[in-house]
Amino acid sequence: MTQVLHIFSKAVNNKVLKYIFSRYLTYFIQFINSLFIAIYLGPYYLGVWGFINLIIQYFAQINFGIGHSANAIASIHKQKEGYVKMIIGTSISMFIILSAIVIFLFTANDALNFKFGEKYNFSQYAPLVLIPIIMGYFIGLLSVTYRIYGKIYKIAFSQTVFPVITLITLFFFRGSNLLWALILGLCFSTITSIILFLINPPIKVKPIFNWRLVKIIQNKGWFLFIYNTSFYLIILSTRSFVSAFYSVEEFGYFTFAFTLANAILLLLESLSFLIYPKLLNRFASATNERASNLLGLVRDMYITTSHLLIHIAIFIFPLFLSFLPKYEQASNAFNIISLTVVLYTNSFGYSGLLIAKGEEKRLGQYSIIALCINIIIAFLLVQIYHVHYSYVIFSTMFTYFFYVILIGTLGARRLKIKSDFISVLKDILPIRLLTPYFTSVILTLFSAHYEYFIIPLILFITLNYKQLCTIKSTSKQIIINPNLINI
Repeated sequence: MTQVLHIFSKAVNNKVLKYIFSRYLTYFIQFINSLFIAIYLGPYYLGVWGFINLIIQYFAQINFGIGHSANAIASIHKQKEGYVKMIIGTSISMFIILSAIVIFLFTANDALNFKFGEKYNFSQYAPLVLIPIIMGYFIGLLSVTYRIYGKIYKIAFSQTVFPVITLITLFFFRGSNLLWALILGLCFSTITSIILFLINPPIKVKPIFNWRLVKIIQNKGWFLFIYNTSFYLIILSTRSFVSAFYSVEEFGYFTFAFTLANAILLLLESLSFLIYPKLLNRFASATNERASNLLGLVRDMYITTSHLLIHIAIFIFPLFLSFLPKYEQASNAFNIISLTVVLYTNSFGYSGLLIAKGEEKRLGQYSIIALCINIIIAFLLVQIYHVHYSYVIFSTMFTYFFYVILIGTLGARRLKIKSDFISVLKDILPIRLLTPYFTSVILTLFSAHYEYFIIPLILFITLNYKQLCTIKSTSKQIIINPNLINI
């Protein structure tokens, strides 16, 4: 009993666990929101809401790597506070210029009547959509300063505002009125977050313009931009194919499945969000042997947990559909999307290692290749083979597999360990993960009844029992000693 109280006391005073708990609570709210949004909007307006989010995500990626570069540079040099202050200030000025360009593009679209997104009546929402796009640039940048210096409570609050506002709006609005309420809520939450971050920041932030730092940020940022944007465009391009070549309702089903599949892995995002700057800092100075050991440790825990969550989600998903019969045809889409997004987690750790070791250019090249492959396969599936909308995501599944093999090979070479295909495959997707994963894919292709999906779950637990025990033990250590994840 005394030991239990001791662990509980440590957990209560552990700021890492407080943050993670707040994120889990937020993700739970988001998950509940996604279910009721799907119910109260219906497939058509959910399709419109999905398109609006697609546009916001596209512009979030068109950031020329400014935020990614500032994050990497500040994480590596966080002890030099004056230098970090200048990096952040210069980045703010660069984002102001970028925001002016975004405003010009939206204005030109309206003035020249390009009819962009006409199927979704996007023009009537465009002026409001501008706000979260622009605010998002600065929120991401300011979050970097708070995260690097361990000031995480405002970040948690910022990430919670919109889900809470959404939950409130669900009590009062339906249909098109709910859609407008969601857009206005998104605008309000982003503006509130900016104001919050500007109050007592960990370092003084103000726009400055230093041409030397602009070149430093952009030199590193350009390749990070190509890498992050090209990679993120893989899933965005797949969603774009569905939005363009299928009905609004079908895109609504796809959005429903995609939202829920990603919500499952958000449970792990809070942990990776916290440790990313520290991983960069450690990888930058570590020997190959130490970097390899650290990489193996974080990958084992992260990837095993993510695959477990997905197998559980696929098995219990039909329970949610029993409450949402109008989305029953999204079942196969959910399974395939879940198995696709979890595949990307198999590259976890390698991107941070390679960025810390200055391999941004090679990462950018790999991302462009992967993006081109995804677009070609998606085009063939949609235009040549006319597949059902739920199968378009197979283009991304293949692309992710190709990409994680590439990045794993580059990482192995950088660490000077075995980098042949078999060795990399065993590291990226070992038998203990591949067997239940492949079983789920086969069951989904044959539209097996949901009871059969207990098979891959049992297989996973059996083959990964040792890893799951290690994860349990490590989690207990983190509760007792938060310095294991010192932020």
